[in-house]
Amino acid sequence: MSHTPSIFPRLCPFGLAALLVGGCGEAPVEPNVLPDPDAPRTTFYGEVAPLLADACGSCHAEGGVAPMTFDTYEDAVHWAPAIKAAVDNRTMPPFNVNNDGSCATYADARWLGEEEIARIDAWVAEGTPEGDASLGMPEPPAMPRLEGDNLMTLQGPADYLPATEGFSFAQSDDYQCFLVDPELGTDKFLTGYDVHPGNDAVVHHVIGFNVDLDREVLIPGQGLTTNRALIETLDAESPDVPGWDCYSAAGEGVMIEGVPVTWAPGAGATKFPKGTGIRLAEQEVMVLQVHYNLLEYDGRPDSTTVELQLSDEVEREARMLLADGFLMTLLEPEPATLPVGLPDAAYEWSMSMDELRTSQDLGDLDEVEVLGVLPHMHERGKTMSVEFGDARSCGARVDRWDFAWQQAYFLEDPIRTRVDEPMHVRCTFDTRDATEPVGPGFGTGDEMCLVGVYIAPPA
Repeated sequence: MSHTPSIFPRLCPFGLAALLVGGCGEAPVEPNVLPDPDAPRTTFYGEVAPLLADACGSCHAEGGVAPMTFDTYEDAVHWAPAIKAAVDNRTMPPFNVNNDGSCATYADARWLGEEEIARIDAWVAEGTPEGDASLGMPEPPAMPRLEGDNLMTLQGPADYLPATEGFSFAQSDDYQCFLVDPELGTDKFLTGYDVHPGNDAVVHHVIGFNVDLDREVLIPGQGLTTNRALIETLDAESPDVPGWDCYSAAGEGVMIEGVPVTWAPGAGATKFPKGTGIRLAEQEVMVLQVHYNLLEYDGRPDSTTVELQLSDEVEREARMLLADGFLMTLLEPEPATLPVGLPDAAYEWSMSMDELRTSQDLGDLDEVEVLGVLPHMHERGKTMSVEFGDARSCGARVDRWDFAWQQAYFLEDPIRTRVDEPMHVRCTFDTRDATEPVGPGFGTGDEMCLVGVYIAPPA
């Protein structure tokens, strides 16, 4: 399994505790002794260790963010049933979009091929044979880093102590937002970024939103306010704690300009497609949402930093366009809702990029290349499909949504489309436990059917 760092390197498969621990906490699986040393077998050191090192080694190692390690034969055998279940169900490695070629394929996809899954299945089925231990455990691939000039570091609080939110669906999690002003002095272009967790054991993901503090926001039933006022109110709710709770984006009600930073453990540095970058306006600040997984919290404070690579100019100015036809029904007299009691309540919307000109800057573009896609739903989300243009070119298909693992996915083959042709989006949600219709919104109990689209003028 090759590894070629580019835009989004292969992340580590750190599973949710419910998946990897549930049903796997019993006594370890004892290694089998091969009855016939000459029989062809799928062995750990021969076939499985290289795969685990490449796909799992960044997190499932001593000191990594995962709650278990796979970097020795004994550890891998202990967790063999969980590893098999995770790869068979494609819950691990974490990658929300389908990469089998039936829709699209993505740069550095954390996606195991069928042969690789079959290799793990065979190893477990054959009794987890060890093989030739002298081969050793390969080193995980080195993560890429930003290099060169024009680097800026955004410093989060140096003494934040994560604390669980108390949500029933996130009993071991903390979503905290911190406002950081890069003080750019002039417009710049973001061409890459890297995140350095202050506490590797608990930082599960980091998302950076660029926010205009003076942007007006319409709050249903309350009227107009500004991002600045909303953030001040949110921050004041916990005056002795840095930042504010923000399970939903940059905080409930806060309007964002884009999502230029999406990071999860093991990613290394992210570099946008060559020659492209996202404009960061002089007046904008960055709101960093840090998700802490506290399943094995060691009590140390966090001081995560985000490194930005900036440029004064780029060949093609890219934009992270955000659209959600479900959320936009909040502007209607009767917003859309999802019915209760369904395992796959569906919502579909179609909208052209041209229709978003009044709220988002498209310049004078008539045609664009779609270089990346960022799907987003909340906890009830199950599936999503995103298609572009009258030809309905498939840009993304989410077969099994996982809120815990969110990122942008960069297409290996960009999709060219006219901005006056529609995007077609379909989302499904599980509303079986809802007691009343589920509406759109930014809150924990609301839902979204949102798509971020990384676009640039055609090359």
